[in-house]
Amino acid sequence: MSETDIAWSSDKTYKFKNLDGELRNKQWIDMENEHFIVWMRTAGLPNFRKLYGKITSDMGVGEYTMKIKNRYDVSQFQGKKSFVLSTTNALGGKNYFLALCYIVVGVLCMLFAIVFLFAFVRKRGNSQN
Repeated sequence: MSETDIAWSSDKTYKFKNLDGELRNKQWIDMENEHFIVWMRTAGLPNFRKLYGKITSDMGVGEYTMKIKNRYDVSQFQGKKSFVLSTTNALGGKNYFLALCYIVVGVLCMLFAIVFLFAFVRKRGNSQN
């Protein structure tokens, strides 16, 4: 499992940097650790997933074991944790519905832009006569 390139490049480049000089000794965590960067990115919904790593090669048929340490107790607020193994495609996830919606809305916006452009040019032409 690859644990590199799991954080957004903009977060790595602009938002999360280690302190310099003497202040570095006071910093208790590596701000450039990609797991930290992924965890600190704000989730847009109350139910969310955080990427831990990417499996970069085919996994053969078999039984796999993963050991997970519970380092944060979520029982205080009735939280739940789970482990999800998922696949992605060129458009993001396994579900094409959201990608298709974005494409349809984008095409409609372009069509409306063209219609409004023609209406603007036509009205402008009539007002100059």
